Formats: sequence, C-alpha cells, structure tokens
Amino acid sequence: MATTMATTKTTKKKLVLHTFPPVPNSYSFSPFSLKVESFLRINTIPYETLYTSSFGKNKTIPYLRIFDSDQNKTDSNNAFDEVSDSNEIIAFLLTNPEYDTSLCEEENLTREQKAISHSCLRMLEEHTAQTGFYYRYHLHMPEFCEATQVRERVFMGDESKMGKMIFRFFQKALVKGWDKKAAARGYMRYSSPDVVWAMACEDLQALEDLLASTTPEKDQTYFFGRAHPGVLDCTVFGHLSQFLYIAIDFPHKIYLQENCPTLLRFMERFKETHFPDWETLCQRQPNDGLRADNPRVLAMQKKMKLTALSAMAVMVGVISVVYQIYRTHSNCAEE
Repeated sequence: MATTMATTKTTKKKLVLHTFPPVPNSYSFSPFSLKVESFLRINTIPYETLYTSSFGKNKTIPYLRIFDSDQNKTDSNNAFDEVSDSNEIIAFLLTNPEYDTSLCEEENLTREQKAISHSCLRMLEEHTAQTGFYYRYHLHMPEFCEATQVRERVFMGDESKMGKMIFRFFQKALVKGWDKKAAARGYMRYSSPDVVWAMACEDLQALEDLLASTTPEKDQTYFFGRAHPGVLDCTVFGHLSQFLYIAIDFPHKIYLQENCPTLLRFMERFKETHFPDWETLCQRQPNDGLRADNPRVLAMQKKMKLTALSAMAVMVGVISVVYQIYRTHSNCAEE
C-alpha cells in the first residue's frame, strides 16, 4: 500500500484507488487515473493508493475498492465493493451521501454549464486523448517507453522476469492494437498525421477559449469562474498532464505552450494547489500486481509451467514420431 491522503474528514469505509505505478514527471501515464485522484483530492476524501498493473473486474485501470474501515488488509481474501472506470467512480462518489463532494458544487452548475462540461469531457476522452494515444503508442512507442520508463517503473523489468515478459507483451500489444484503432477511428485515411494533430489542437483551443471567457485575466478561478475545481477541471488536468509533463514532443504540447496561456496557468495552479507532493509522487514505487505472492502472479506462473510442460510433451511426441518414421524407412532400406 502506498500513499494515504490525510484529511480531516472521516468515513465508515476505506477507499483504495488502484492505479499504475508512478512514472517520472507526469506521475501517472493514465489520464483517467489522474482524473480520479484529482477528484478525491479536491474533495478531501480520504483514500489510499495501491500501485498495480493488475486490472479490475472490467479489465481497466483505475478502479476503486471500498472496504469496511475496520479491515486492516485489502487483499482478495477480504470483502469489498469495486467500482471501475473513471466516470463511474466519480458518479459513485457524487451520488453516495457518505462522501462529501459539496466543494465541487456540481449541482450548482446551470443546465448550460452542465451541457458544456459534459461535451468537453466527451471531447477530451473520446477524441483529444485518443489522438495522444495514437501519437505515443502507434507512432512513437519507443520514445514513450523511454520517457516514462515503463519497463523499469511499471513492470519492474530490471527486477522481475515476469515483469519483463509482461512489458514485451504490453509493448507489442499496444502497437498492434493501435494499428486497428487508428484505422477504425479514421486516422489512417488522412494524407498526413498533421491533420489529426490539427483537429486535436482545435479541441485544445476550445478549452482555452472556454476557460479564458469565464475567468478574469490571471485570476485564481477554475472553469465557469468557480473558486473551486469540479469534474471538468479534474478531467482537463488529467488529460493535459499527459501532453505537458511526459517528456516527448507531442504536437499538443507545442500548441499548448504557444497558444494556450490560460490553460498553462490553470495546469500549474491545479498541480501546486492539489498535488503539492507531486515530486514525491513521481518517485518509484513497487508494483503490487507483481508481488511474488500475488494470486494472479502465482496463477500466471502455474499456467506458464503447464504451457511449458505441454510444449515439451508435444516436442517429445514429435521426436518419437520422427524416430519411428526413420526406423521404418531404415528397415525398408535394409530389406
């Protein structure tokens, strides 16, 4: 178990956010994880983080597990409820009366503001972020892995043989998967990837214009002129952190730096206010999903052994058949 968010609020439940192990500069390479952790922090909801590469029940990261507060352990032997997907997690926290989310004042937004917030969230997650994934996974996977130290930091590749193997699968699977996704999303039909980046930068400009139009110049407010961030602010921070803080040359980063001063101020203000421990968070942490006694690791090792034994049995069978054929032909030749 890693960091705990210390607050003055109390709850009958213990929340454990499962997310990828930290990487340099950007803390997480998952914008969805950062969105959820931001929401927990802006509402000062007590939580703990467990860094893992083991996915939740719906095969995603992040996911939130909710334990009775009198349980000292959070392993699979204890009863817990699990909420997966960043949007479902935030919806759960917003609608559950046990968690005080009044600070973000989502209910105080006008119908127009709610509609704008919803549209921006969908734009970010279903388009802007996808162009970033296209850039880093499909076109620049080696640079992305080097900048984030995914092999060493996330999969413990310099310490774990299992992690080294999983990283190789991760790397190949993402590149291959994004071959199909890029084609399905239409990115491959354009004359140049520059067309994709131009559309993504239009998204960023829309956010810049929205934020600038609702906040006086150089003030300390967030989207819609609020003094405290809400869901949209957490979403923007999570996604833009990928472009700004991961040390590769996203076209999105260049556009933000040259054309979006309001968003840049927003990002630094959000990080300084709600992640004052950012540098500490970026330090290396163990991957709970690769613990030697982790049930999933043990199951994978058992499966690998069975696969190796099966392969050996097949090889022995093939050698036996080949030998019998050789003997048969040898006998025929002697006759």
